[in-house]
Amino acid sequence: MAKKIQMWRELGPRLVKTDPVTAEEVIDLLVATTNQTRGSLLAILSELDVMLERSLKAGKAVKLPNGTTFRPVGKKNGSLSIKMRFSSRMSKSINIGQNANWVNAENINKSQEEMIAIWNKLHPDDLVDD
Repeated sequence: MAKKIQMWRELGPRLVKTDPVTAEEVIDLLVATTNQTRGSLLAILSELDVMLERSLKAGKAVKLPNGTTFRPVGKKNGSLSIKMRFSSRMSKSINIGQNANWVNAENINKSQEEMIAIWNKLHPDDLVDD
């Protein structure tokens, strides 16, 4: 008897793993689009890191001009974790015309019942219970 988690792991839609954009690529793109020097961009990004660290350590949320927000969250053991939230405009923009590569893209928006039916058809000897 297969578990639903096995079904989703094998058949569920997910992004194809890709290499991340490196720090060097980010700097190169910013240099090309802003006409700023590499040094000035590195200094600005370094200062942004320092400001974020100071503010978050002090328990203060930080909202950037583009609407992205960094918020410290206190844990029971006294440590902090950081939640990051993009602006709704950014979230919407990412999903309009996105061209990400998906594994199992044909299963996007399928219900759990539909996924169970697919699994049971592919694995008749290892059915998932409804």
